[in-house]
Amino acid sequence: MYPHSHRPEDLNELERRLSAWQPSPAGLDADTMLFAAGRASAASSPARFAWPGLSLVLTALTIVLSMALAAERGERQALARQLRENQQPPSAIASPSPAANVAAEELPVSDEPPPDSYLASRRALEKGMDAWPVRVVVHAGPPEPSVPNPPILRLGQRDALLEP
Repeated sequence: MYPHSHRPEDLNELERRLSAWQPSPAGLDADTMLFAAGRASAASSPARFAWPGLSLVLTALTIVLSMALAAERGERQALARQLRENQQPPSAIASPSPAANVAAEELPVSDEPPPDSYLASRRALEKGMDAWPVRVVVHAGPPEPSVPNPPILRLGQRDALLEP
């Protein structure tokens, strides 16, 4: 028997009895049923506080990190201001007299960075491109001879690559 048959002669006794039963419309209220279904779908659970709680935590984290960033920026600006105030042109260091008995560790050391360091480059960028440090490049050996006309590669020409 085909399970979705609509012909009454294909049904057995039990199926005919079941198909004859109809629900009683007495006692069924559609509005009450929909109201009860809506209340059941919105049942309170601890999970309903998850998204508001997560939003609250992320907001607090944003505020704390913003305050830390503002404090760090203030400290950095105060340090930069202090460095600008303390920056003096390098003065000539007088050689100590032999009777002074000054150790080499007590002599002031120049605070100028090497010309190819990050700090020197940063200072040069702040002053402009004209103040960029000059880099001296020294080659150890004689210059390589330049090839007047390098070979041009063409289709089917393998000898130019194999022979030096």
